Amino acid sequence: MPLVLAILAALVAAPVEVGTDAVDPVRLEAGLRARTGDALDAWRVVVAPTPTPGTVQVAVTDPDGLSRGRTIALQGQTVEDRSRELAASVALLMDQPPDPRPSQPELPPDQPVPGPELPPEQPEAPPSPSRPALRGWLGLGPRVEVGTSLRYEAGLDLIGGLWLARERVQPLFSVGFSGGARSEISVLHARFGAGAAFGAPLGARRRIWLGGHVLGHAMYLHAAEASTDSTWLSSTEVGGLLQYRGRRLFLGLRTGVDLTLPSALVHGTRDDVRRGNVRWCFGLMFGLVFG
Repeated sequence: MPLVLAILAALVAAPVEVGTDAVDPVRLEAGLRARTGDALDAWRVVVAPTPTPGTVQVAVTDPDGLSRGRTIALQGQTVEDRSRELAASVALLMDQPPDPRPSQPELPPDQPVPGPELPPEQPEAPPSPSRPALRGWLGLGPRVEVGTSLRYEAGLDLIGGLWLARERVQPLFSVGFSGGARSEISVLHARFGAGAAFGAPLGARRRIWLGGHVLGHAMYLHAAEASTDSTWLSSTEVGGLLQYRGRRLFLGLRTGVDLTLPSALVHGTRDDVRRGNVRWCFGLMFGLVFG
């Protein structure tokens, strides 16, 4: 798992860097991709704040390393409007010729070439704009499992994740509690673990995210009737993941199969209950977007 997380962190590299809260980096990148397509990956766009309210400093560098820089005034009243407006302005800037490089004046042949002049002492330059904060989500919701013998189990899951690698990869963590009963035998279990989801955002506004996920858990099972018994199991959930991401609201749905090893057999006074290896699971998530 540490190796997987290290690989995911290495994938985080976006062509758009935003150092101001005036615009949303995700909406800005989505607007640029709608206008330039995959060609955006070969460019570098840096947006920095300026001392003048309502303006930002934009620098774009093309695949040949040539730069264009402009100060752009933003008229939108909301972050979404300003992000859409800036995306259109940056796309126009990318089509303009690069800024000319300063050249040395020509000297008559009989004059020696002057040596380099020492620049005047300059105040310390401000730090370069940092990368946008990571975006992620945290949600709580019900989870239902269906299988043989112990047919139904239900409970609550707390689950969260981050959108990395241009929102194509999500490292996940999960904590849950579920239970079921049959033949007067109650079976409760708690689980905790982590995993990853792989997919992509859909639509022009990129609010829908669709993909597949794998979640590995350590599970503590407790059974009770006339006597009690407890044991540790491993549980791996494999399935699909659908998410809706608003400005702050998060809604999610996941479904798939839960693979439990080994299977658990509980002996009761009237009957035996077996928790099989393969169970179908379905979960809902309601939460918040952060970052």
